Amino acid sequence: MDKSLFISMNGAENSMHQLEVITNNLANVNTSAFKADLTFVDQFKVAAKQGQQSRSYSKLERTYTNFDKGPTINTQRDLDIALDGPGFIAVQSKAGKEAYTRAGNLELSADGMLLTKAGNFVIGNGGPIYIPPAEKISISADGTISARLMGQQEVVQLDRIKLVNPPIATVHKGEDTLFYLENDGVASQDINVKIVSGALEGSNVNAIQTMTQLIELSRHYQIHTNFMKTLADNTTKSNQILELSR
Repeated sequence: MDKSLFISMNGAENSMHQLEVITNNLANVNTSAFKADLTFVDQFKVAAKQGQQSRSYSKLERTYTNFDKGPTINTQRDLDIALDGPGFIAVQSKAGKEAYTRAGNLELSADGMLLTKAGNFVIGNGGPIYIPPAEKISISADGTISARLMGQQEVVQLDRIKLVNPPIATVHKGEDTLFYLENDGVASQDINVKIVSGALEGSNVNAIQTMTQLIELSRHYQIHTNFMKTLADNTTKSNQILELSR
């Protein structure tokens, strides 16, 4: 009975973790360029002695990210950019490290720094990008930022957004939802990465599929917990019978 209880507890624990991941995906179905997290659960058998039955436990092997591209949504906003194909926008995380994102809903701070909506500095040729007061700002396909500054007629080039395309196998998602290279590495600029100005990449979460997974995992969790309750009730009844037989 203890073994059965442990197996059910193990299954319930893994189902709970999967539910947390699926729920977070569903909560970000409308978050720009959000990449869904996926879980992989495997089973392994306990080595059995000769003539005895074995048993299997579930094991959460890992959580990984689905890097499939989300839909491109036209916004016609000057500071909105979407990546045309693979790659990332380089930013400085709030911890001061270089990180990467595909969320291109950019903003200007009160002091002219170019930020992501989450408040991370966008990195250019020499670090975080500063844009002086301007009447018009445009971002070209290679990430070059041009502007017509206040009181001027000519359009000048200010900086260029750092666009990178490291191997996906070397990239992992941090707790802040930004992406990082292994061992705090830094990716090089990739001139082949292009952007679409006036557009955003949507989330790659499939709402219907994710909701279906949520319902299925909720049922799995309920089955495990109900079985644990049944085992607990059986244990109580067995103890009562043992007490009466004394």
